[in-house]
Amino acid sequence: MGGLAGLLVAGTLAVLFGLDPWLRRKLETAVAEQTHGQYQLRINSLETKLAARAVHLRGLALRPATNVVADTLPYLALRLGRLDLSGVGVLALLRGHTVPLDSLVLDSLQVRVLALAKKPAPHPTPPFYRQQPVRLGLLAVRHAGGSLGPAAAPTAQLTRADVRARDLLFTAAGAKDTARLGFAAAWQATLHYPQGRVGGHVIALARAVFSSDKKTLTIDSLSIEPPAPGRGTPGATQVAFLMPQLRVRGLQAAAWQHQRRFRADSALLRRPRLSFVPPAQAPPPLWQLIRPIARRADIAHFLINDGFMAITGVKTRPAVRHVFAVGESLRVDSLGGQMRQKRILYARSWVARSGRLSATFDAPAYPATIERGALDTRAGTLRLRELVLWPSLSPAQLNRRKGYQVTQVRLRTPELRGEGLDFYQLSDNSHLRAARVVAQKPWLSLGSDGRAPLDPHPSVLTPEAVRRLRAHIDVARFDIRQGTIYTTYRSRQTPEVGKFTISQLNATLRNLSNDPRHQTLAHPLTGEATALVEGRSRLQARLSAPLLDARGRHHLWGSFGAAPLAILNRITVPTKALGFKSGDIQRIAFDMRADRRQTSGTMRARYTDLKFELFKYKDGDFKKPLFTRLKNGVVNLVVRDQNPRPGGRFVVGDMTSRRNLQSSVFTAWRQGLMTGLLHSAGVPQKMAQKLSQAKGTKPIK
Repeated sequence: MGGLAGLLVAGTLAVLFGLDPWLRRKLETAVAEQTHGQYQLRINSLETKLAARAVHLRGLALRPATNVVADTLPYLALRLGRLDLSGVGVLALLRGHTVPLDSLVLDSLQVRVLALAKKPAPHPTPPFYRQQPVRLGLLAVRHAGGSLGPAAAPTAQLTRADVRARDLLFTAAGAKDTARLGFAAAWQATLHYPQGRVGGHVIALARAVFSSDKKTLTIDSLSIEPPAPGRGTPGATQVAFLMPQLRVRGLQAAAWQHQRRFRADSALLRRPRLSFVPPAQAPPPLWQLIRPIARRADIAHFLINDGFMAITGVKTRPAVRHVFAVGESLRVDSLGGQMRQKRILYARSWVARSGRLSATFDAPAYPATIERGALDTRAGTLRLRELVLWPSLSPAQLNRRKGYQVTQVRLRTPELRGEGLDFYQLSDNSHLRAARVVAQKPWLSLGSDGRAPLDPHPSVLTPEAVRRLRAHIDVARFDIRQGTIYTTYRSRQTPEVGKFTISQLNATLRNLSNDPRHQTLAHPLTGEATALVEGRSRLQARLSAPLLDARGRHHLWGSFGAAPLAILNRITVPTKALGFKSGDIQRIAFDMRADRRQTSGTMRARYTDLKFELFKYKDGDFKKPLFTRLKNGVVNLVVRDQNPRPGGRFVVGDMTSRRNLQSSVFTAWRQGLMTGLLHSAGVPQKMAQKLSQAKGTKPIK
């Protein structure tokens, strides 16, 4: 700008006296003097026109005069095809007033900055507008370009830029005018193919168009390429990003300059594609990351159109596709990131929907997908469609991988719906709080292979395990509608797989919470359920479980409806070589209490014509050789064939069974029920316990 001041003064003299050659030499000399001989300016031609009050320069070149440039100056080379200055207010210049200029046009400007100044000049000159106030009607820069950094590997480069500014007021008042941006009433700029390197990443875009009059900013084809393998800072975030278009409307650019506050009516991201490797250490919050460019950002409407995001470099590799989201009233600063401001990811509210979400849990064992998702934070709703968790390994493979018995889980549900969700708590501290969660028609398969040692770790599927959860869960009501539970078990005695099915499961749990304010002995988890066992027997059950009780105490009671006992053969014959040859249940009522040591309680089973069958697995089939047939006869002589007995005496079964904390609570319930059933049928209590409990097994070979 100091050179422009000299140009104005010298140009005025040239207009008055027609000293074009002298003016050209004067400008070239002035540059050498002001840079202490470190730069030289060459001008091919200079022409002044008195009538038009204009100066025209052609072929300007500014380059270092020596190989060494002071560290208070940038190291650069500049070429300018032409400079046209018109409408110079000569009289105002001579009187020392603000000089009016009609226009300044720069054409074919190329600037190559090899290095920036390392420190400020020891005696900085005052800003240009304080030396010579100027009012410029039009500034135009055409076909500009340049680079920053070494020529072989520039840090930033720009292929072409076209800039226009209207009504520039280079005065102290113009600098303070909060309605002006960079001294101008309006700016319009178009940048073609700018590119830069930040943190080893290459950031590039095809075009950027800005208009302060229209208050718009449009960026086309923005891309971020991560560092090549082996390069970049170890442990730092690596980002790959591609976005066809970013469109910002209602941009208050002047406020950005004067207040360091980014304000816009809307920002639309079209088809953004983001994948990144998370850093080794958690990054600073977003508001801290933007501090170098803005102390605060406000966007009234933030929109994502068909986005994609994936987190690579982690075993789960989560990804989400076809994201459509609208965030209202975003505020990005230290306050906007706090929950007490009632914001979620800095926004007052979000409405979003997505296509497939995918992740792999306990990789590579459990690929999981959700086909569609939708949420509305104001309404407090979340809806997930077509949830699928489908393991890639068999139960035996899972056992070998872990070295002990692992239950294989398969899950499929058409819909999981949350109502009354507190998204503020969820986003701020990962606490799940909801009025209601509904699982619609879930299908759950549990597969086990008993040819491995029992899991040495405590099971996570127990009421007492809720106490150990890091995340806070507080669901007032959890409903399962028309669910199915399908279990399979392969014992070590036979290669045959036992199967068991519970269908038409309708269950409701209330106060599913590990919040000590809600989960107490006086206000425990409660629930009720109805289902069909093997499609025949109607199950009705109720549960009361204080989830934070250190002793793991809970109460389960209910009943089974009429059915033939042979419906259990699909599970008992392959796993225990024990079947029901006959027998019909009229009703079974049970009342079970459990803690960390055992299950206990009573079973009242009404049945008739009960006969057991014992088998021996041999040559690929279940057979009854002579000795086994003899045992069958003895067992059926001992076992009660009906309850109550012919004399009317009713036998109550004892459900006492040892609790194994390495097994799930469902296993404990099943063992207690089986113990009670066998005991009511006349099997001695200790033998009933032994038959119903899982046995330890030898290590996997």
